Amino acid sequence: MTEEYIYQRERDLIDYLRNNLVDPINRGFDVVDEQFVATAGQTVFTLNNSLVKNVADTITVNSVLKYKGYDYTVHYGEGNNVTTVTLLAGASVGHVVKISYHYGPSMIEREFARTDTKLPRVIIMFIVGDGDFAALGDTMEYGYGSYFNVAFRIEVRDIFANRAREILSQTYNLFMKMRHSNLFRTNITNAGGVQNFDYDRDKEAYIWQFTGDIQWEIKFA
Repeated sequence: MTEEYIYQRERDLIDYLRNNLVDPINRGFDVVDEQFVATAGQTVFTLNNSLVKNVADTITVNSVLKYKGYDYTVHYGEGNNVTTVTLLAGASVGHVVKISYHYGPSMIEREFARTDTKLPRVIIMFIVGDGDFAALGDTMEYGYGSYFNVAFRIEVRDIFANRAREILSQTYNLFMKMRHSNLFRTNITNAGGVQNFDYDRDKEAYIWQFTGDIQWEIKFA
């Protein structure tokens, strides 16, 4: 079994939100069902565009639905480096692999590193995390592991008050539904602590926040 890391589950969270939250302005590009014809046993597929921000939570192999984490993983290339999708089980020769993804700018970013992103913006900020080891009878598939409880601050900024409120509400609902969306190794999700900071003159935006709590499984080799 390959060892897993916290940043992988965090990346899954960002992908989930990017794949399910509709951006009200036109930025970046969506590629729907880029097709690859597999060679015998092929596992690695390189996407044709750089600056890939999120690969879909599902792809198809020979018209069979495959799920991120369970059936394939994604390695995102930094900057102009390529992004690859790796199947956990090799495809058969001639099978068509269809992968959807978004590249270019995104409404959703980690923290506040990007200052060139147009409003509205959704910011994911890691607050705190604590490990919680599994009990003796609490077995996990394919090896040893622990639970990891983590809290995020999710902030929405927009120039329009009503749109900021709408995006915050949609993001809140997505967070609450995450546990039921087959997101890889996600046990518990909860959202709360919604705050309205009204208009911030320095940031030139209406600002809303809420806190999201998650419990993930992290596997050790």
